[in-house]
Amino acid sequence: METESFKLDVHVKALSQPRSLGFISTVVISQYREVEEFLINDKDDCVTSLGSYPDDSSTSHHPLISLKLPSFKPNDVYQHLQTQLHDHDLSEQISCKIVEAQQRQTSQSVYLPQQPPLFIIVSVKLTHKVYVVVPPLATDLDQEMSQGEEEESKTCAICLEELSTSDDYCEMPNCTHCFHEPCLTQWLIRDNNSCPLCRKPVDKQPESN
Repeated sequence: METESFKLDVHVKALSQPRSLGFISTVVISQYREVEEFLINDKDDCVTSLGSYPDDSSTSHHPLISLKLPSFKPNDVYQHLQTQLHDHDLSEQISCKIVEAQQRQTSQSVYLPQQPPLFIIVSVKLTHKVYVVVPPLATDLDQEMSQGEEEESKTCAICLEELSTSDDYCEMPNCTHCFHEPCLTQWLIRDNNSCPLCRKPVDKQPESN
C-alpha cells in the first residue's frame, strides 16, 4: 500500500534591477521537482528513507519563467503567475513570497523619491513524498501465532484458569490440548465426547503414517 504527500519550498531574493533591463520589475522563476521515497514497517511504524531522485515525468521539465510585473499588488502578481503555472496553490504561495520580498526591499529604500524596479529571483522546489507501507514478514506472523498458541496451552479452556505444574491436568489423546483433570471429567460426563478446543473426537484413533 502506498500513500503520498507533497512539500513545497519557495525561496525568493529581491535585488535592485539593472537599468539595462528597463523600468518594469522582473521576476525569474526556476523550478525543481523530485521524488522522495520512504519505507514504513507496518509492525512498528518505523520510517526509513530510501533516498530521492529527480522527477522524470514529462510534466516536471519546466524551463525558466521570466515575468515583467508593472505592480506588486497581490492579485496582479497572482494573475501573472497563474497564466504561466496554471496551478492555483503554487501561484498563490509564490505570489505571497514575491510580495513579501518586495515589501522588505522597498522598506530599505523608503527615503528614495521613487522606488526603483526590482529583479526578483524565485527558486521553487516541489518534493513528491511517497510512503510504501510494508506488512509484517511471514516469520513475524508465525512468531505471533506461536506465542498465542503458547499462551493458549498455559490456560485451561474450560475454567479459563492457568495450568500450573502443581495442578492435576491431562492431555487429550488425539490432540495436544491440556485441561485440568476435574474440568475435563465434568466436560466428558456431559456427553461432550470431543476436545473443548478443537472438537476432535476423544475416541478417534490417531492417524498413522
